[in-house]
Amino acid sequence: MRRPILIFVALLNLSAIAWAEPPKAAAPPAILELRVNPLMDLHYWVRKLGREKGELPAIEGLPQAVAAVLQVGDSLEGQWGILDASFTEATTVEELARVATQLPESFTTRDGGTLPVRQCLTSLAAGYRTLEKGFLATVWPRHREIAERAAAALRTNLLPKAPEVYADLSRHLGVSIPSDPIPVYLVAAAPFPGAFTMRSQEGPFSIVALEGELDSQWVEIVVHESIHALDVRAGEGSVLAELRRRLLKVPGASPRDVHDFVHTVMFVQAAGTVRRVLDPAHKDYGDVDGYYAKVPRATAVVVPAWRDYMDGKISREAAVEKIVGMERDGTKKEGTKEKGGPQAAPVKPPSGKL
Repeated sequence: MRRPILIFVALLNLSAIAWAEPPKAAAPPAILELRVNPLMDLHYWVRKLGREKGELPAIEGLPQAVAAVLQVGDSLEGQWGILDASFTEATTVEELARVATQLPESFTTRDGGTLPVRQCLTSLAAGYRTLEKGFLATVWPRHREIAERAAAALRTNLLPKAPEVYADLSRHLGVSIPSDPIPVYLVAAAPFPGAFTMRSQEGPFSIVALEGELDSQWVEIVVHESIHALDVRAGEGSVLAELRRRLLKVPGASPRDVHDFVHTVMFVQAAGTVRRVLDPAHKDYGDVDGYYAKVPRATAVVVPAWRDYMDGKISREAAVEKIVGMERDGTKKEGTKEKGGPQAAPVKPPSGKL
């Protein structure tokens, strides 16, 4: 009788040891959700071909698809963001046609105009119907390979450190780390500028094309687009929203000015976060791609002020005040007429994307 008792006691001891082991830590929630969607890829590829206006590949239905894109673009007045959210709800042209029937007939813009969104999406679905088969057979295999290679690179180079990346963004921009992942659609080609963030009924989502190297520059683009998404989710509660409010109060500041100054903060922040968390040798995409040179007024003010803030040399409030103060001074100087020269008319900010 002694052996069974000893075995029973041993089993009790093993059970106690197992019970005493601490539970495994739960995996942190995903911050980015990488998606590869053939219909989204087709749509952005055709949009790019329509913009380039070059010779088209010999694929049945492609000329009709490009013609539909050009016509719809004119009808939307270039505001593609109003329509492109519908592509998050479909992976085939047949599904897209069903989504079109569920759209309201028109969309009212901020200036009171109306855009025929249902008819536009119906026209796109009709234009893509003949192309879909040839695209899936001849173009999509290569495009899928490109998109999946991009997804693999992000899983290696960004996602493991995503909690640190987004903690850094949260700390500097005053935005919350998302509790629900941000959808990022990876496509092989897209019209300029190659990356977009838009709103859908479920929230913001991003589209990023891979048309270069899978290096830290491209990772910065992904981070940059996710800042747009965080900005949308934060509403009026972020530093970016506060900066917009204060810039809009500057007499003479145009909507374009406000857009450029806030957008430049996003560029500087994305680059700084990539440099601190992912790659100390990383160079700003704004320098490498030439964005900073395109917005010299914003660059001259925002880049040094925001870098000083990220480096801990000045407070966030001091950085914001520098940006607003320099814009105020610059607007006053530009508003002074010299030699009877006309003042520049305000320029509308770009629409269709964030």
